[in-house]
Amino acid sequence: MVTIRNFPFAVQAIPDNDYDPFGVHHAVQQALRDQPWWSVVGAKLINWTILLVALLPLPLVLLSGILLLIVGVPVWVKWSAGIFSLWFGLFLVDQFRLFGRQPVSQALGRRGSVIVIGAGPVGLAVVKECLTQGLDVKCFERQNDLGGVYRPNRDFLGGCWPTVKLTSSPWVTAYSDFPPKSSSCQHQTAQEYLEYLEDYVEHFGFRNCLHFRQTVISVEPDNGGWCVITVDRDTGKTTRYWCDRVAICVGLNLNPKSINLPGLNTFKGQVRHSASYFGTEELKDKCVVVSGAGESGVDIAAEVSQVARETYLSLRKGKFIIPRINPLNGMPNDYDTNRIRNASPIVLQNWFMSFRRGLCFYSGEHQPETAFRAQLLKQSSVGPVSQTATKSDDFIYRVMEDKLKLRTNIVSLDRDDVIFEDGLRHPADVVIFAHGYTPSFPFLKYPEGVQALHPSELYLNMFHPELGDSLAFCGFARPTIGAIPPIGELQARLFALLASGKLGLPEPRVMACDIVQAKQENAENFPTQSQPNVLVRWIPYMDKLASLIGCRPTAQYLLTRPRLLWKLCAGPMTGAQYRLQGPGASQTSWETVMKLPRMHQLSEILTYIGLHFWIWPIQGLIRNTTWRSSNTIT
Repeated sequence: MVTIRNFPFAVQAIPDNDYDPFGVHHAVQQALRDQPWWSVVGAKLINWTILLVALLPLPLVLLSGILLLIVGVPVWVKWSAGIFSLWFGLFLVDQFRLFGRQPVSQALGRRGSVIVIGAGPVGLAVVKECLTQGLDVKCFERQNDLGGVYRPNRDFLGGCWPTVKLTSSPWVTAYSDFPPKSSSCQHQTAQEYLEYLEDYVEHFGFRNCLHFRQTVISVEPDNGGWCVITVDRDTGKTTRYWCDRVAICVGLNLNPKSINLPGLNTFKGQVRHSASYFGTEELKDKCVVVSGAGESGVDIAAEVSQVARETYLSLRKGKFIIPRINPLNGMPNDYDTNRIRNASPIVLQNWFMSFRRGLCFYSGEHQPETAFRAQLLKQSSVGPVSQTATKSDDFIYRVMEDKLKLRTNIVSLDRDDVIFEDGLRHPADVVIFAHGYTPSFPFLKYPEGVQALHPSELYLNMFHPELGDSLAFCGFARPTIGAIPPIGELQARLFALLASGKLGLPEPRVMACDIVQAKQENAENFPTQSQPNVLVRWIPYMDKLASLIGCRPTAQYLLTRPRLLWKLCAGPMTGAQYRLQGPGASQTSWETVMKLPRMHQLSEILTYIGLHFWIWPIQGLIRNTTWRSSNTIT
């Protein structure tokens, strides 16, 4: 056994010879050993060299400016200084393209009626924004109350379990014009978030627009609009409604992915999807296998391991896993989403994050949990920015306490046993598959001749090119790190402006071209993800929506407010950044942006700028989107 020094959990040891399919225990043991002096010195020299190279552009541009002003300097020196200054200036101009504002073409003003399906966080935002634009709105929700997936309900699959915590922090998750009451950055429980949603509805006064226990059974075209049919869950009464536009906000957790494995029908234990997990009561003293390394899978496995006799987590491959709160600075890890870092190409972000982890190891600065995460990331075959981040607080500790064991992918079931890809087999009482969901809209009937499309095949993941703004899918874009509600709110703002006639969508052919380009970029950005998928890059996607709305801060506006500019560039990304200018601007949003602290040290922020500066000239020569500035919308 190898004893862990100063580690924050009760069991102070790691199994030395236990089966270790992903090498995480070995990585932890290596991190605990003292590195030789030459390794530490070499790593620190490399780190300082990178920092020096990254910071070099700043003194060079100052020196160039001085040389251009001095009389008597040789011509070739002045030419060199001029070229370098021009290079630096063009680099800055390119970065300020991130704050462009290009609303879509104006349309004629109009009023109309909108029906919203689903009263989760995104559905509520759609109702509120449509009311703000003077539209008539009804919202139908099949559950007893608002909240969607965040309201535990055994009557429907896909809801959360009672002890769940949100994976995004309160200020990142919050609506842009309704900040949380508490200044705490600690992640909310589902109940706390429900209370926040209740306060949002009460503050803006639209509860009378919400109709609960109403199941939508049909949405079909009717005379240029839509006919929506609902069934009252209490009385069984069927009611028809006519409207001009429909917003579908039922969320991503409506239809669990099917489970198909050899031996499934002969397995004597229980097999269930994580959608039907509501707590550990039924799993006490049982042998449980959880399959899937998403946020639900790892949180369920960690929770179950506290009461089960044995718990295994099955992974197809490695994974990028981070805690909700960064232990080094006590701030949420989603505060890491600043514009400066995310402006650099994905290639640079992946390299820099992985390289820094390597330097930490060789310099002896690796903590056991960071060594664990680094090894699991290494086994994923792609960089951290090219995949979804799984945020979990307890998962790593449960593995290192040996309460939770990692196993390879499940390939089949056999009566009492689960058989893994590497040939191992374990008896199991319960197998829980946390393999996600597929978008499903069984109630929706398209007009004749119009093909149904996956949300990722829609313009902005929202609009069918042949149906325009008469039908909107809101809340079906998932960021790799960040939160869905701020995206859904921007979608709601765009939809409301379109429905009121204040904005108009591009021509269908333009939307079709954009869809093709977006699919290509998705495949390049997330090479290991199955297609189609609803993943988006958080800041670039929200910037694109904001450009169409006209609420992206402009360079002229920000250059006259340097403190605000610095906060936007170096601070965490929140929806409040899109209420500084344009439709819906508010003083509250200014205060939110100025209030939140930056997560990175100044040296790290400047390092990203400098490294990006050196590779910037070659970005245009490489067609792959992973070499482009991530925030740039072309």
